[in-house]
Amino acid sequence: MNEVEQIRAREDESNSAERTGKVLCGICRRQFYRYTCPGCNVAYCSLTCFRSETHSQCSEAFYRKEIQTSIETKSSKAHEEREKMLELLKRLEEQTLEDDSILLRDQDESDSDSNDFVSRFSGVDISSASSDELLRLMTKEETDKFFNALRDPTSQLAQQLLSSEELQSVKQEPWWEAALEGSPSGSMRCGSKPALMKVPPNLLKHQASSAPLIYNVCAVLVAYAFATRHLSVSPLSSAENDASDEAEARRIISQAVPFLAARRSQVLYSTLSSAVTDVWSRFDPGTVGTESLSVLLHDLSIIVRPRLVVATSSDNSSLSDHQSVALLAALSDLSGLFAPRSVGVPSHIQMKLIFYAAQVLSTPQPALRALANELQDYARALKVEARSVIGNPNTTFSG
Repeated sequence: MNEVEQIRAREDESNSAERTGKVLCGICRRQFYRYTCPGCNVAYCSLTCFRSETHSQCSEAFYRKEIQTSIETKSSKAHEEREKMLELLKRLEEQTLEDDSILLRDQDESDSDSNDFVSRFSGVDISSASSDELLRLMTKEETDKFFNALRDPTSQLAQQLLSSEELQSVKQEPWWEAALEGSPSGSMRCGSKPALMKVPPNLLKHQASSAPLIYNVCAVLVAYAFATRHLSVSPLSSAENDASDEAEARRIISQAVPFLAARRSQVLYSTLSSAVTDVWSRFDPGTVGTESLSVLLHDLSIIVRPRLVVATSSDNSSLSDHQSVALLAALSDLSGLFAPRSVGVPSHIQMKLIFYAAQVLSTPQPALRALANELQDYARALKVEARSVIGNPNTTFSG
């Protein structure tokens, strides 16, 4: 097609577009227009035609304006972000100054409280002062904090108190924690094994026909183990013990097992659970939690369990080689604790303890071993229960 024919073809298309009401692109004259230039109002079909050299006077001015608008917008946003950052830094600085002011005020109050504490306890011999005197010198906040630590041994304050070197140096573990023969191993400071009492041989003959008292013995031993750990004194009958500790131990045991102190008691437990539950209910409120009772029953399982190997002795009257020597030692310790002032005249409590010892000597060793296993299972069940209950009031054995 020559040039004349091409011109005629474009004219025919233009005439055809005009007849159909459609307008061709004013730049390429080939496609129908889709857009209109905002500057010169020319109709164009695509971005290529808008950017063509014949339309550069409008396109360049348009892009230059768009770039300028973009720059101004970004500058405005940067300014806003800068203002926000400055405001944030200002608030942060004000908060830091406020925190420093609070810290200094708390420090001043802490120093003041420390000086007040020192002044209140100046001139007081803490080692010889009674607990009532010390409590009177403490503020209500200090006493509440102290007793909260006693009720919750897992708290940070309780752990700090219990782990102090000074407390560890005087703390005495129960004698049954150590080996019954020889010196205790490790870093524990355990008490010495109590001296064994004498059990009349003729008393053993009457035990076979009497009602079993083994669960009554367990009840007595729960109170005995608690008093030993609560006072951190072992054995309870040692001549080196403080008189106030001995009096408190007698009070605790008499309160927990009143049938031991009563002259004509007819209490007879038929199960381990009934014996343990009854004694547990008689302790001072808030002193023995579920986990603490688990520890006491574990102590009983150690005391009650017979030894597997014993040495033979030519002296049949000696109890030191008996398989249940630990159980006999615990009853002997209680006998010494309740010994009357008149030497040679046993008290009615001592007579009961001697009767209990005769009952132990008459009980078959497999039965005592089964009882030790029952105590151990009971202790484990209580430990699981204590850990599964949220907010369980576990307590320590400290005074």
